[in-house]
Amino acid sequence: MSTVKQEGIFTVILSLCVNIVLASVKCSVGVIANSHALIADGIHSLTDIAGDIAAIIGIRLAHVPKDDDHPYGHYRFSTLATLFISTLVLSFCIGLAWHSLKNLVQGNVSEIPGLAAAWVAGIALIIKETFYQFARRQAEKLGSRLLMANAADHRADAIASLLALIAVVIANTRPEWVAVDKVIGLVLAGWLGAEGIKLFKSACADLIDTAPEEKILKDLSEHILAVPGTKGFHAFRARRVGDRFEIDFHLQVGETATVAQGHAIAGQVKSDILRLHPEVVSVLVHVEPDMPEYRKCDGHHGSAH
Repeated sequence: MSTVKQEGIFTVILSLCVNIVLASVKCSVGVIANSHALIADGIHSLTDIAGDIAAIIGIRLAHVPKDDDHPYGHYRFSTLATLFISTLVLSFCIGLAWHSLKNLVQGNVSEIPGLAAAWVAGIALIIKETFYQFARRQAEKLGSRLLMANAADHRADAIASLLALIAVVIANTRPEWVAVDKVIGLVLAGWLGAEGIKLFKSACADLIDTAPEEKILKDLSEHILAVPGTKGFHAFRARRVGDRFEIDFHLQVGETATVAQGHAIAGQVKSDILRLHPEVVSVLVHVEPDMPEYRKCDGHHGSAH
């Protein structure tokens, strides 16, 4: 099992265990203490459980070897998992917004939530923020956007717990403001909805082969001209396949170089990219002679040797 797969699955399984415990406690105490904000927070943790399961499946399937039906690999299963997680978050937000708005418009009288809800929300806030920091570091270390989406969900949960804590405290210190519990539910729905839209757009952009950011393209291509024998390159492009990249470009070598020499130079360039960038899974190089007609306006020219 690869390091990315092993550590990624460990991180998400740990996340799953935390979410199961927190969802159970939040929902139970939220009902007993009559806190709409804590119940909403607990329901969000329930969607996190489904998201964690989707992430585990996504990581496992993304590392399945190539086969006849999937000659480019299964990396985009992680993108599908991210899409699923974002859809869950958005569905939760729509339901929460509708419930909170309906109660506010109808002016339903609410009981003051018990202080037990504040204790649970406070403890959940600390746990979730701590786990967000851990999951974010893991995502950055492994270069996984799926794990980063999972980490963002922990931050969203931490903020949800903070808002629930604020709602309970305000309701207990200023009883006439008890409706703030519902207002915060509405605010929480809007904030989490915006985060869910970001995740959804990111996953959709990957599925339609949107080009990565310019700084990523520059980082992936900066070693090409350092290989002896290279004269220039152009038409460099990359696309995301899940948490990884496929790249291709046109490489220019000396016009007197033989086919074997050009192939050897291209092979060295490919080898260097794969060695220096483990996030790259495929490199396709088209070799051209270094002649004026092959130099393009989008190209880079001038060997370092």
